[in-house]
Amino acid sequence: MAQKIQRIPREDDSGRREADRARLLERVAAGLAHEGKNPLQNMVLHVQLMAEGAQMEKHLSALRDGIGRVDALLRAFGEFAQPEYLPPDLVAAATRALQLFAYDARRASVQISLKGPAALLVSCDSRLLNDLVAHALVAALELSRDGGTIDFKVHTPPARAVLELRADGALARREEAEPHLEALRRLAPEAGCELSIETPPAGGARFSLSFVQPR
Repeated sequence: MAQKIQRIPREDDSGRREADRARLLERVAAGLAHEGKNPLQNMVLHVQLMAEGAQMEKHLSALRDGIGRVDALLRAFGEFAQPEYLPPDLVAAATRALQLFAYDARRASVQISLKGPAALLVSCDSRLLNDLVAHALVAALELSRDGGTIDFKVHTPPARAVLELRADGALARREEAEPHLEALRRLAPEAGCELSIETPPAGGARFSLSFVQPR
């Protein structure tokens, strides 16, 4: 009877994981600066108009909207930076990654869609889950630039929870994608994730991240 061989972490795995996470956080921070700037600037404008005696209700509504956008961004960043106490929700991890890398997607001219249930818990450490999904998204962005698309699909074959990414685009920056692909390959065994990666020569990518569902 075949026995599953458990991967034994090497001493340098922790350092690599921290370097991989730092690469993600650097991109998230850059995007956060751009995503937060617009609503803050709009709020300043509406406060100025209110001070000049403009209609209060219209500008109060705009202020509430801006505050909500900034609050959602900061909450997503906080959950990504310190996910230890979050439930390992595959859909939430995908939604959070889409929010935090929205600036990257716009800069790459890539449209992203997400289909699946409202929530789906998996048997995985929340820290590893967040990083796996984020690395998959960033790699897909680099492989589908200039008018590309990325389709996220979460589904549940028997006893499993699967996140599939299909990326298509005109330009594939393979050198920029490779560090994130390597991070996926390193993290998957530790996270109990069955990983499949396809990067056709013509560009684009097909990723599948499969997890066990909790009993």
